[in-house]
Amino acid sequence: MVLPIVATTAAVAAAVSWLMLPRHDSFAPGACTVIEPYLLSEVVGQELAIHQTSDAICDHLLKEQPQKPLVLSVHGPPGIGKSLSHRLLAQALYATSDDVGCPGSLCPGYKVLQGMDHINAERAQQHQYLKNSVSKHLHQYPQSLLVIEEYDKLDCPTRAVLRQLITASISTNVSMDKSIVILESNLGQSQLHKMLIQAGDRKQVRAEDAHSSLRNLVYNIWSQGNCESHVDIIRMLGAIDFFLPYFPLEASNLQDLFAKRLYDQAEQLQGSDAANLTWSPPVIDFLLSKVDFGDCKVGEPGCYPVEGGRPVSTIMTRYVTRALKQWRAKQEQQRQQQRQQSKAVNPGWQGSIQRRKDTLKRKLSSSLQDIHLQVDWQNRALVIV
Repeated sequence: MVLPIVATTAAVAAAVSWLMLPRHDSFAPGACTVIEPYLLSEVVGQELAIHQTSDAICDHLLKEQPQKPLVLSVHGPPGIGKSLSHRLLAQALYATSDDVGCPGSLCPGYKVLQGMDHINAERAQQHQYLKNSVSKHLHQYPQSLLVIEEYDKLDCPTRAVLRQLITASISTNVSMDKSIVILESNLGQSQLHKMLIQAGDRKQVRAEDAHSSLRNLVYNIWSQGNCESHVDIIRMLGAIDFFLPYFPLEASNLQDLFAKRLYDQAEQLQGSDAANLTWSPPVIDFLLSKVDFGDCKVGEPGCYPVEGGRPVSTIMTRYVTRALKQWRAKQEQQRQQQRQQSKAVNPGWQGSIQRRKDTLKRKLSSSLQDIHLQVDWQNRALVIV
C-alpha cells in the first residue's frame, strides 16, 4: 500500500529538521519555507486551504511593517483538520515539532480561545474576558498566532470586541499588525458540499468561488443578527483577508489517513521492536469499513463520514493496536520457551551468561523481523503473521 505523496520526502525532512530548532517567542526566520510541506504531510484532503494559508502567511511575513494583522476565516465541519492545521502551523511558525510543548512553553505566542458560546448568565463577562485576554497576550507576544474558535457564535458585545480586534488595535498600547489571526467556524457545510458536487472533484474548486460563497454566508448571518450597522459589517468582512474552505472528507481521504497512520506505526516498530511492518490493500478497506458513513453508499458523490476523520485514531487502536499486542504476547511467549530450553541445555551460571550473550546479540542485530498485517475475515479482526 503506497501513501499518495503530497509533499516530497526531502521537503518534509527539511521541515522536520527546521522544527527541531530552539523555542521562539516570535515567528522564526525562514518559517515560510516549512509551512506548506509540514501541513501537507499531516492533513489530508485540504490542499486548497493549505496552499492559500501558506502563500498568505509568506506574503505577510515578508512585510517589514504590515498595516494590519493577517486574518484568515476557516470554515468546515468538525473532524476534517481545522484545529490540527493551526496547531501544526504554530509548530512551523515557532520552529518546534514538540506536541507536548506546543501549544505551551515552546510556542508561547500561540493562543487559542475556545468555548465562546457561553450561557446567558456568563455572556456579560465574555466580551470583557476576550478583550483582556487578547490584550495581555499581545502585550507579551506582538507576533502572535491567535485562534478564535466558533467565532460565528459570538454574541453582539463580544463580536464588537472581535471587530475592534481585527480592524484596529485593542488599545493604543497594543499593536498586532505582525500577528496572524485565524477565525474558525463550522459554518458553510452545505455550501462546501454544493461546491464539491458541482465541481466533481475538490481539486477543481476555484479559490475565488469558495471565498465568495463563504464571505456571503457570513455577511448574511451577521446582517440578520442586528448587532452592527451595514457599514461595520462591511468593514469587518473587509479586514478578513481569506475565507478558506475545509471540505468534508471522502472515503479516499480516510484511506490516505489510515495508510499514513500505518506508516507511522511501521516507523515506530522499527525502533521499538526491530520489526518491519507491511500490510496488504484489504487492510485499508477493512479499516475503512469500520467508519460510519450514515445511510449513503461509500464512494458515491456526496457521501461523507459522519464524524470526519475523528474515528481514525479509535479504529486504529481497536484493530491495529490489538493485533500488535497479540503479536508481542506471542513473541514474549516464544522467548520464554527459548529461555526454558536454554536452561535445560545449559544449566548453572555458565548457561546464564550464554543466555545474556544471546539476548545482547539479538538486540544488536541490524536485521529487522518482517511482520505482515492482514485481515482475518472469519473473526473480523486484523492479525500479524
